[in-house]
Amino acid sequence: MLKVGMIGCGGIAQVHAAGWLTLGNKAVVTAVSDVIEESARAMAERFDGATTYTNFHDLIRDPDVDAVDICLPHHLHREAIVAAARAGKHVICEKPLCLSLDEAEDIAGAVRSSGVTMMCAHNQLFDPAVEKARQMIAAGELGEIFMVRTCDCFRHTKPLSEWGWRASAKTMGGGCLIDTGYHPSYLLLNLAGSKPVEVSAVGGRYHIHTLEGEDSAVVIVRFANGTMGEVLTSWAWEWPEGAWQFQILGEKGQLFGRGRTIFYKPIGWKPASMELGQRNNFAAELEHFADCVAEGKRPVNTHEEGTAVLKMILGAYESMERQRAVALV
Repeated sequence: MLKVGMIGCGGIAQVHAAGWLTLGNKAVVTAVSDVIEESARAMAERFDGATTYTNFHDLIRDPDVDAVDICLPHHLHREAIVAAARAGKHVICEKPLCLSLDEAEDIAGAVRSSGVTMMCAHNQLFDPAVEKARQMIAAGELGEIFMVRTCDCFRHTKPLSEWGWRASAKTMGGGCLIDTGYHPSYLLLNLAGSKPVEVSAVGGRYHIHTLEGEDSAVVIVRFANGTMGEVLTSWAWEWPEGAWQFQILGEKGQLFGRGRTIFYKPIGWKPASMELGQRNNFAAELEHFADCVAEGKRPVNTHEEGTAVLKMILGAYESMERQRAVALV
């Protein structure tokens, strides 16, 4: 039974909490922390009176915690991950991993020296459509992959007063791209299966003009094996048939899908729809983390994958600023 401490009890933590509650005898939340004591107490009630803290360093020192689930604002990720790793606690952290490559190196050093299990919470990788797409790519059903496109777009309607730390580029690390855009970015790298070597990007504010960062971005990626990649993310407009999707184009045909639905169109044939089993991807990623800790296995997405995604996004921001393509060395 993995004993988990939840660090941060805000919006995304509620989804994580629901996931932990599905894991039966694999994991139990024994402690929670939030700077707002009322939020911590409300979260603790979901877990039959877990110990509450208002300082996550106190939670990390709790001997009744084996692993931490970090759901903090972006600018606090490095501090919490490093502190937990140095204390010998296993770590799962919401995206993004952190805000700079220097912070990523600090995290890598702490994880290497402690030997703990470190996982980035890339929940969309656990959707049935994504897993099916990876299986079909590996089986050669698309042949050589020419292009991978991913998107995550929806129209934000909440007032600026409710944006909190996300309204500031300093605490956010940017705008939509490093937040919602992190999902299609890690999805792109996961499906492309090659190292990104060059990135070009444009971004802007089209709807939420009071944000410091961009509310929309388009990123073009060139991979080492010649595959092309495209990421589209926005808080300014909706996307047909759901917020996020992927498309994979290959020499033998293409795949298109999201969630539990995938369309397969071999060249010369009409597209066929496959309806896959239903799954809560947050619960699935937390179960994967618990299993990896129990069995000493490497998670599918560690700090190394998190750093690769961050490097591509930071390259995209540099491209926006310089208005030219940027090499990812």
